[in-house]
Amino acid sequence: MLRRPEKEQLVSELTEEFKGASLVLFTDFTGLSVAQMTKLRRALREKFGNDARLTVVKNTLLKMALKDAEYDVEHEKVFFGPTAVLYVRAGDPVEAIKVFYNFVKENKGTPVCKGLYLEKKFFAGEQLEDLSKLPSREQLLAMVVGGIQGPIRGLVNSLAGVLRSVLYALNAIKEKKENQ
Repeated sequence: MLRRPEKEQLVSELTEEFKGASLVLFTDFTGLSVAQMTKLRRALREKFGNDARLTVVKNTLLKMALKDAEYDVEHEKVFFGPTAVLYVRAGDPVEAIKVFYNFVKENKGTPVCKGLYLEKKFFAGEQLEDLSKLPSREQLLAMVVGGIQGPIRGLVNSLAGVLRSVLYALNAIKEKKENQ
């Protein structure tokens, strides 16, 4: 049992973690074995190293830390029952959502996502599947670069076509004069 100073220290540490987190996901871990929790933690560690963490926290302490980190904590359905929190400090938060969603699929719907904050915007747990289908940060950057590159490539090809036409015309004139 944690005493008041330990609880205050825990809330303070969580507040600092949540301030820099791009993803904070709440899950009901009921029905998961220790081996399954370890498997999920290992999958997150492989993808993010020490920048992602899954931990069990009392709802009251969790709510206090989120409030101190300036999150909107009016979503009461998140703060009931056994709660584990997954948060990502660095890296692509969508990748963490995909790792969690794939774990849920492997375990036939367990654990249940209660809700999540993605860049401090709240999403209900039912939206987890939709969020897992979002492109990763690298894919989005590639799409932006491709969108910028397309018109530039078209301009370069048009200019090259004009230069080729001029070159063909000059070659035709040269051949005509050589034949005369």
